[in-house]
Amino acid sequence: MRLGFLYALAIAVVVALVAAAGEVSLKSSSCMACHTQEASYAHWMTQRLKADKRGFSHELIACADCHIEGSPAGTVTSRLRGLLHVGTYLVPQIDPRRKDIAEVYPRARIPTENCNYCHQAAVVRKAVHVKDLTPELKKIGLVMDHRKHVLTQEGTCARCHERYKEKDGVSEVDKNVNYVEVNHMACDSCHSQASHAYRAGRLLPLSEDEYLVAREDAWNRLSKNPRWMVAIPAEQTCRRCHNGEIHFKTRIFPANCREGTNFEDCKKCHELMTPQYFEEHRTKMTQQASAEEQALKGVPAHAIAARCE
Repeated sequence: MRLGFLYALAIAVVVALVAAAGEVSLKSSSCMACHTQEASYAHWMTQRLKADKRGFSHELIACADCHIEGSPAGTVTSRLRGLLHVGTYLVPQIDPRRKDIAEVYPRARIPTENCNYCHQAAVVRKAVHVKDLTPELKKIGLVMDHRKHVLTQEGTCARCHERYKEKDGVSEVDKNVNYVEVNHMACDSCHSQASHAYRAGRLLPLSEDEYLVAREDAWNRLSKNPRWMVAIPAEQTCRRCHNGEIHFKTRIFPANCREGTNFEDCKKCHELMTPQYFEEHRTKMTQQASAEEQALKGVPAHAIAARCE
């Protein structure tokens, strides 16, 4: 009887310790203990925002609320996932034979489910609010039918491009898809978060010099968005799919904002665009391309400007 009680007590203690460890694993302070560069950037960004009397909604959200599936809803499995993430981060670091894995294995995706937990209306929006656009985009607007893209994700592209797929109601990793690739059909594949904007397009760690340059560049890009939520997708992001090429059985019109010659294609995304703006933009891009080409040949900048006039 006494032995059974000790076993029950031991199990209760283990469960309590695991539960406590699970809670600790989801705290931002725990994440920042290992992700030091991210912690440095978050602190720097927060201080600069306060000095400029700005802010963005994600500033108050814990790391796990984005990165650990189920964390916003406070599920038990999210605590177990938090512990698993700690394990998958530490084990490759401990084993020097897995250096190649150590550089990419800790990468945590941002589940679309976590985004939808707060952004419930995202799937019904067909246009980006003008106040969220950069000064230049405000002139031509931006149509983005999220629902259409979500349906595309579920019906076609995700068959090949989504690493995490539903099987019997459970999300599993598709090992046929490159593990280090970005999940092309998730929210974060288009929207880089303000809290990690300095790492946009980068997988491996940045050197100290690269980091200092990258964070200034991130500030300059994000400051164009007055609401400071997430970065608006860059042209190159859209062109991953909107390249005008036939892929599988689908051909998607190209998002070729620099050399585009089809006004009707441009209107599909920029409903406020006028023929006059279109021609002015084309002229500007042509001049810019000519200037860049001449600069490579060593032609002085003032001479290039004179030719363009």
